[in-house]
Amino acid sequence: MANIDNNRYHSKLHQDAGVIVLLLALLYFSELYMIYNIVSIIGASVPIPPLLIGLYVLFIILLLGIETLGCVGVYKSIKKHMFEFEYYD
Repeated sequence: MANIDNNRYHSKLHQDAGVIVLLLALLYFSELYMIYNIVSIIGASVPIPPLLIGLYVLFIILLLGIETLGCVGVYKSIKKHMFEFEYYD
């Protein structure tokens, strides 16, 4: 561990954080786009009760929240073990 370049590791960690943020943004965009398309197509032909809209919103919030927690967990794991497993060597 004495031969590790800390600046390089932290630079690579920031790059990994950028990749994780891009992944999360792609997930958010694709899921919200699909949900919007489905609701707009179905909503045009079938009236959606307000209770069901509330359930849709709750489902979306839970889905995005779980994905966010997963990505934060990946980042924390990389940060915790980056020196131990020598990720960037």
